[in-house]
Amino acid sequence: MKVKAFDIRISTKYLENDIKVINESIEFMDVKRILSEFIPGQIERWSIVIFCEEKKTVSTASRLDKVSYLKDTELTVDEKEIFAALKEWRLDQSTELGLPAYMICSDAELITVVKAKPESSEELLGLKGFGKYKIENFGNDIITILNSF
Repeated sequence: MKVKAFDIRISTKYLENDIKVINESIEFMDVKRILSEFIPGQIERWSIVIFCEEKKTVSTASRLDKVSYLKDTELTVDEKEIFAALKEWRLDQSTELGLPAYMICSDAELITVVKAKPESSEELLGLKGFGKYKIENFGNDIITILNSF
């Protein structure tokens, strides 16, 4: 098992790039566990430790075929209601797990869920940002929220 450590600086100057570095680093990894701790100080940051293993096989074609929407995609009134419910769920999860909300699901991932309206874990797998780890840990909750509308 591999252990990877990252810092996510809270400053908007660094935040997006720090998240990108993490996502690119674990793209071909099977995440087993994540630990995080907020580090206060002159440069406030989240320290993230990721326990992972290399994925056995990765299909480039399947990654390229995944559905995604940008975070500034316009939503209908009904979709905005679903998006708000998913954001509330994400906040609850982040509080419970001690992780920043974007580590649960980014806004773009939630918007993709709202637009694609997956009905199963298999359909969630077809969305960008949703792999085995995220689906195992959050898939049922997401489908349940979608089905409640």
